[in-house]
This record gives sequence, C-alpha cells and structure tokens, in this order.
Amino acid sequence: MEQLDSKRFRAHLPVAFARDGYSGEARGVVYNLSIEGCKVTSNTRVDLGTYLSLRLYLPGSPAPVEVRLAAVRWTMEWDFSVTFLHMQSEEIQRLNRYLAALETAHAVR
Repeated sequence: MEQLDSKRFRAHLPVAFARDGYSGEARGVVYNLSIEGCKVTSNTRVDLGTYLSLRLYLPGSPAPVEVRLAAVRWTMEWDFSVTFLHMQSEEIQRLNRYLAALETAHAVR
C-alpha cells in the first residue's frame, strides 16, 4: 500500500472521538490531516497521552473513517494533535484515497 510520505493537508472535517475511560462521545473539527495523524479543535479538552478512538467524516463518504486507536501527542487550549496507532487496512486505504484527492486538487490550483 502506497502512502503519501506523511504530507499534511489542510482540512475542515467533522470528527467524533471517544476518550479511553470516559463514557460518551465528543465532537470536533479536523483542520490538519495526514496518514499518520491529525490536529483537532474541540470544545472538549483532552489530556496529553490520552488514548482515543476517532471517526473522521469525509465529504461524499457514506461512512466515517474509523481510527480504532490514537494517542494525543500535544494539547494547547482547545486544540490537540493525535497520532494514529491502529486502523483497519480498509480504513487506511480510504484515508489514502482521500489524501491523494486532496493532493491532486492542490496540484491543480
């Protein structure tokens, strides 16, 4: 499976996430995305080192991309960054296709 060398892309995608050890789900917006992780802004604060599961809602996709396990790498007020630790191969492929489309759209401009 070919990846995009962890290039980061600007994004504005809804995301839902669940924190390990907490009930319920929080929401936010992904504004920076790569195959390895993303940056999120949310009204829900998370702590450094927290483990999350995420659902990324891609435009035009009937189902969200599921990230089974991600780790919070930094936080700053309402923003945080996560590294994706575990995703099913189908989800990686879906995310790679979306990132490839972003790269193509960026190159055309």
